[in-house]
Amino acid sequence: MTSPRSAKIAESFGARADSYERHAALQRMVAERLASQLPDLKRPRVLELGCGTGLLTRHLLDTYPDGDFLITDLSPEMIATAEGNLNPPKTAKLTFDVMDAARVENVCRFDLITTSMSLHWLADPAAALTRLRERLNPGGALLYSALGSECFAEWRAALASEGVRNGIVAIAPLPGCQDEETLVMEESGLAFLQRLRAIGGLTPRDGYAPLSAGALRRVLRRLGKDHGGKVSWHIVYGRLSSIESSAAASRSSPSMMPS
Repeated sequence: MTSPRSAKIAESFGARADSYERHAALQRMVAERLASQLPDLKRPRVLELGCGTGLLTRHLLDTYPDGDFLITDLSPEMIATAEGNLNPPKTAKLTFDVMDAARVENVCRFDLITTSMSLHWLADPAAALTRLRERLNPGGALLYSALGSECFAEWRAALASEGVRNGIVAIAPLPGCQDEETLVMEESGLAFLQRLRAIGGLTPRDGYAPLSAGALRRVLRRLGKDHGGKVSWHIVYGRLSSIESSAAASRSSPSMMPS
């Protein structure tokens, strides 16, 4: 059963499904970088969570033309848009389904599980990754890209300086993180907010009351004064191996002898 917050998130993104890709330059760049880290697999069974409009899905199909794919998202509208955007190889098998990444149940195991820029919407991303790892076949891998803990640092600082509440969900470190980068996409705080609104990404944490127009103007002025109006995206990339593979690697590693 989907939580009320998950339903709000799905509704927000679903309302922007038709126009999402026109405003998703950052998400496209992140998907490309994540795709460059895909493992070499033959005819894998692949689960993608949070497919959106198919930015990462296209790379998965190019990399694994003979794969068996379960492509999922929380939003039915996003899934429908992704399905229309794709031109899969005739040798690939595709199944689409509405699925909450926090509640992956009643599915078989996979050789590869991927998700790009969706984990921060989950109540407990680290716990979700642990559960997803259990759905890997021996030798399988879980690859993700996600918002890092320093994401939107300037916006958070501007809010704090003006003494107003922060509606951004806290972002905790994730297991398996291997790489990171910081990107600045917009030239002003207003452009930053407009981009988030255009892709459906403005659902605040539960219990948060939106800023008044006056408070928002103060925060935007503070952002311009202290940070030149720019807001940075902190992106992390991670990989987790199957539990069986990790256990085998641990057993094969030489033990440390006391000096």
